[in-house]
Amino acid sequence: MPTEKDFDPWNGCLDAQHAWKQFGGLDLEQAHEKLCENPLNYQEDFMFMGPKAFKFYFPVVDRFLRREREPWEFDDSQAWILGKAMRLQLERRNDDELLKSIGDLCQHVRTHLSKYATDENEQAEIGAAWLEVESQLAKKPSK
Repeated sequence: MPTEKDFDPWNGCLDAQHAWKQFGGLDLEQAHEKLCENPLNYQEDFMFMGPKAFKFYFPVVDRFLRREREPWEFDDSQAWILGKAMRLQLERRNDDELLKSIGDLCQHVRTHLSKYATDENEQAEIGAAWLEVESQLAKKPSK
């Protein structure tokens, strides 16, 4: 379970501290339930978690984006902002096993855009956000 220091290794990042207040101490099931209850309120917390905390909670994002639902149940910003969160997290990561999981999720989102929005322009925005993730992954050294 990530510690408060794992959420805010920078000592004083208000966004990371907010993520700790929202998700600190929650197991993966509890965190998934919380995200599903109000994704618009919690989606950005994944952007600002420290690398260790994000690695622990990544399965929550993965499960959230892969679960089956109607496109109208998604606010397109959820898939878009979570793509932005992945890109930011990749800036903090070097070479670890999470990169493959992020790549797999990226592939899933990019090949299922109609699942996340009904509007083609919104789908294009989501696709562009996850293309940034794919490009960031391509820059990472492989093991």
